[in-house]
Amino acid sequence: MDEGVKDKLDGPAGEAATLEAPPEAGCAEATEAGMMACLQAIAEELNSTLDLDQLLRRVADRVKSTIGYDTFGIHLLDPLGEELRIHFGVGYPPEVVQHWRLGLGQGLVGTAAKTGQAVRVADVRRDPRYINAGEGIVSELAIPLQVKNRTIGVLDIGSRQPGYFAEGHQRFLSFLAGHLANAIENARLYENLRQQTRTLSLLHEVSREVTSILEREELLRKVAQLVKRLINYDGFHVMLWNEEAQRLEDVFVLRYDERIAPKGGLRLGVGLCGTAAALRQPVRVPNVHRDPRYISCGDSVEVRSEMAVPLLFKDRLLGVLDLESTEYNAFTEQHEQILATLASYIDIALENPRLYQKLREEEQRLETDLTTAREIQRGLLPEAAPRFAGFDLAFAYQPARHLGGDFYDFLHYADGRLAIAVGDVAGKATAAALYGSLAIGILRGHVVEHPCEPAEMLELMNEHLRQPRLDNRFVTLAFSLYDSDSKTLTVANAGFPRPRLVRGGRVEEIRVDGVPLGLLPDVRYEEKKVALLAGDVVVFCSDGLHECMNRHEEEFGSARLEKLLGEFASRSAQELADELVRATERYAAGNGEHTDDRTVVVLKVTRD
Repeated sequence: MDEGVKDKLDGPAGEAATLEAPPEAGCAEATEAGMMACLQAIAEELNSTLDLDQLLRRVADRVKSTIGYDTFGIHLLDPLGEELRIHFGVGYPPEVVQHWRLGLGQGLVGTAAKTGQAVRVADVRRDPRYINAGEGIVSELAIPLQVKNRTIGVLDIGSRQPGYFAEGHQRFLSFLAGHLANAIENARLYENLRQQTRTLSLLHEVSREVTSILEREELLRKVAQLVKRLINYDGFHVMLWNEEAQRLEDVFVLRYDERIAPKGGLRLGVGLCGTAAALRQPVRVPNVHRDPRYISCGDSVEVRSEMAVPLLFKDRLLGVLDLESTEYNAFTEQHEQILATLASYIDIALENPRLYQKLREEEQRLETDLTTAREIQRGLLPEAAPRFAGFDLAFAYQPARHLGGDFYDFLHYADGRLAIAVGDVAGKATAAALYGSLAIGILRGHVVEHPCEPAEMLELMNEHLRQPRLDNRFVTLAFSLYDSDSKTLTVANAGFPRPRLVRGGRVEEIRVDGVPLGLLPDVRYEEKKVALLAGDVVVFCSDGLHECMNRHEEEFGSARLEKLLGEFASRSAQELADELVRATERYAAGNGEHTDDRTVVVLKVTRD
């Protein structure tokens, strides 16, 4: 270690600063000698590789052995310099690493990035700037990564012990951050060079392969594969110009690399694709929700950013090539240039199969399954209904092949009552399944920490699910409490289909309604108490049963459901639940796969 390095690590008075935490913190001792050895080792690592991920992993290991931490994160600014994302993380929940985004000035990390100054907090629970990522951190140290006075990211470490990081740790990491920032910048430059090489290779491959393909479907699939090698996308979409109809028409759509059926068309100037076609210029939007031109296709991919490039042949409009991503700011100016260059090859290639495609217009298109699917993790759902004297409880759950979102749970109150929850998450894709899992977790936590009546439980759930970081989704939920001693069922409802009561062969709705959870603030919910008699049956059904369709696109509906309830009410709770699901299965036979989950929960009061 040279003297310049040693001077930077010495204290203000020239005394060597040892990196020791207060005794109560329990921090592993980090002496000046150990620190110097660590910096020397890291310096060698920085010079040994240009692979950014490998480099950061090695640095994290070295820092761990010298300082010790519970979380280590490298947050890098996006190309627009507006948002910090975790490029490399240790100790964070996986969903945080994948989805966490911080703006400049937001949280301790965002504050360090905005001010260009280190932020050290002994107890984050007392700092209003702290944003809890669920990792249980108590003390945190955030160091800006700067190259030529320009912040490119933040090095952030955290500990579950209060007051863990000392001033010596801050000096050590600040010195390390300067070298690490330069290494990150060099790795990025190297990656850009590799990207340019891959682009040139891909252009050569495009000119060799796609211009020889005459079948349009095969051509566009090949183009999608080639583009994917350079630009990461979730949706690949090609629209071709129909001169007679004066419309852009869908001809090829991929979602998560799976082919799905095209849905419609657009006029010139309508939507982002129509705008790119009308202007005959690329259109790149980092956040579609802020662009009034954006039109949702209504499918299960939640688009957040989009890039559309016109396809032109000798100034004649052929169509539009459109890429979509579920991430914000997913496409860069470099991506736009790559796609515009590729488009010139695609234009020529499309002219060859265009006439060939007309000869095959009557041929059946390849049938595809809807692949943008989500399913709540089955591990969170009960495997069996609880057993109690005096009543029979059962459920049947049939997830759709791709779409998911229903959930159910049985929760024991300390006073002997049993809570029955049946819910359905609005929305599609994996985010909805995660959201449903979160709802179950919150519900279980409240039952343990604050067991309360159904109406109050829904009010608490509503406030939790309204938090902005939950992406504005909502949940319908029926929550009820059954008292086996008094045979009383107390029901509250947040937008879930009304439960049915079967008594003496008659079926009636339990009329209790409410606003779905996560939509509006300060919502109050009503409760309905039902005194149950021996032989009574209460049934909760998700809307997947009512809305199940046959091949004539006729819904199963409430009338058929209630007829079955009357016919099978005398059977066991499990037989009734299974029969309802089987009936919808038979009803939808010949209509392909179901488009929604089907969930039934049955409570039957047994005769004494």
